[in-house]
Amino acid sequence: MKYCSFLCLLFLGVIVCMPQSEAFEFLTSRGDGLGGCLLLEQTSAPALVSVPTGGIKDREWKVEAAYNRKFDLSALDDIFLAGAWRHRSVSMALGLQQFGQTDYYAERTLKVSGAYHYDSVSVGLSVSGMLIDIGSGYGRLKSATFGVGASYRHGRWFLALAADDLNTPRLYETSPGLKPRVSLYGELVGKGSFSVLGRSTFQRLEKPQFGLGQRLRLSSGSAFFWGLSTAPLKYGGGLDLRIDQLMITYSTSIHPELGLTHTLSIAYGGPKPPREGDEFD
Repeated sequence: MKYCSFLCLLFLGVIVCMPQSEAFEFLTSRGDGLGGCLLLEQTSAPALVSVPTGGIKDREWKVEAAYNRKFDLSALDDIFLAGAWRHRSVSMALGLQQFGQTDYYAERTLKVSGAYHYDSVSVGLSVSGMLIDIGSGYGRLKSATFGVGASYRHGRWFLALAADDLNTPRLYETSPGLKPRVSLYGELVGKGSFSVLGRSTFQRLEKPQFGLGQRLRLSSGSAFFWGLSTAPLKYGGGLDLRIDQLMITYSTSIHPELGLTHTLSIAYGGPKPPREGDEFD
């Protein structure tokens, strides 16, 4: 009982310290290290679950599994698995994510996304479902929501928009409901070996969030990246290590009150048109 009470207080403290509700938000392996920004030119499978982009080519597929530990606390562990595939002008992405411990408190999220790609424009729709298990016989809560997204690329510039929780989902009838959340993403691919990324997120009754990141390509797809985000101010960084078609990624960030968050992922993909300096991500 003491441990259960401790976990309840811990979850309450995390919710109070976090600037925005993270319900229905699907994690990405580099998000913490890049200030919440996304790579849009060569998008990862978890990113495709949330944002439709042209970063996946015809007949290409991607899978990724990752482990996330918030603030060095095992009670706040996240695990997620994502996959994406494209055939001609249509792509599909599926993500599964679990937060917490099933004996005390756990959130399970399933998100399915579809997108249509035409030239430099991509548009998509996503549907999400969440199931919350509360231990000690307190029962379950569940809800569902949907979102839309679009992206555009012009030369070395990439832009994307994602609008989520559009139906103001509620976990139970009298709950206030989650307010719709809109995120804007951008990427400028440099002429050298770097990319500059940006993000802004807006949600009613919450402070706007902004993020800035940079990825520096080292060799053969391996890269170093860093980022920062506001509300609250967090710093992060990480490393990509590519071995053939396998990508291993580690990223971390530090919260001013709660400490470090770590993410470790393994991604695999195939086949796609080769090009000089090609990036797996």
